[in-house]
Amino acid sequence: MFYQIRHFSLAISIGIGLAVFTGISRAEEGHVLPKSKALAHYIMAVMDDLNGDDEQAMKEYQKSLKFDRSQPITHLRVGAYYARQGRLPEASRELKTVVKLSPEASPAHYLLALIYSAQKKYELAASEYEAVLKTASRNNPDNIEIHAYLAQLYYALHKYPLAIEQLNQIIQAQPTNASAYYLLGSIHLDLNHRQEAKEAFRKVLAIEPNHDGALNSLAYLYAEEGVHLDEALQMARQAIDLAPANGAYYDTLGWVLFKHGLKTEALMALQKASTYLEDPIIYDHIGDVYQALDEPALARKSWMKALQLDPKQPQISQKLENLNRRSASAIPEVNFNPTK
Repeated sequence: MFYQIRHFSLAISIGIGLAVFTGISRAEEGHVLPKSKALAHYIMAVMDDLNGDDEQAMKEYQKSLKFDRSQPITHLRVGAYYARQGRLPEASRELKTVVKLSPEASPAHYLLALIYSAQKKYELAASEYEAVLKTASRNNPDNIEIHAYLAQLYYALHKYPLAIEQLNQIIQAQPTNASAYYLLGSIHLDLNHRQEAKEAFRKVLAIEPNHDGALNSLAYLYAEEGVHLDEALQMARQAIDLAPANGAYYDTLGWVLFKHGLKTEALMALQKASTYLEDPIIYDHIGDVYQALDEPALARKSWMKALQLDPKQPQISQKLENLNRRSASAIPEVNFNPTK
């Protein structure tokens, strides 16, 4: 849902219009200057907008722009209208005009950021959020929400140092912000900074003990390292209790059980994970369990499924190659000496 400008009061809307429509001078009798006409249509549009008549408001905004295209607020309202209608290309065009006319127009940058995010144009969205952040920081240095949005975008773009910088600013202002610590842990996990990731997830749980994401992530890290497996099992089960339809959490449970040596229970959990989520990691784990259960054909099938979902997994290709070698060496040699 895009930001709606309609909640402005009539007085504020008209006041803003009067403030930005510069160059209006006293009209001579019988003659109305073009910018006065623009303002008149703008005021009519605001009234129609507040009354919920979008179609008529849009007509008046367009008439206003016909007489004066230099007013950012009119383009902003037209852009917001297009955004509400889902007409994103037209909305972007109008909002870019706002930014060109008024580079520090935060509402336009913010709406553009939302549009770019919806279009998965994350680099462009990050640029717009940066523009909002620069303006907001001058007016309100503790604008945590914008820092959080920017950190998430940088994370999605794999610009980890920039994301960490934003998160550190959030944590400095709000030392008990569990969401910031969780994203920080996820970044360290992506960077394979396991110790830093564990520290971040522990901080999350110290602040919010029922944070299912942190419970799952820390349990998985423990399973990967083969440490604190009893605690990992408890955390994995707690995460599932909090989010019982999350396939990734069942994968973690299955992996912890496997590391515990509970192969049959592990297989059941991993198979349940695959009913919620088709992920190569899950099928890789299932293949590992089948191999441990001495079921090479089923292991091969699971690993092949993992490669089908993501062919760029050399470690799984190596497992299949090793399995094929073992299978070939297990075939007994047959000496065929026909008698004459």
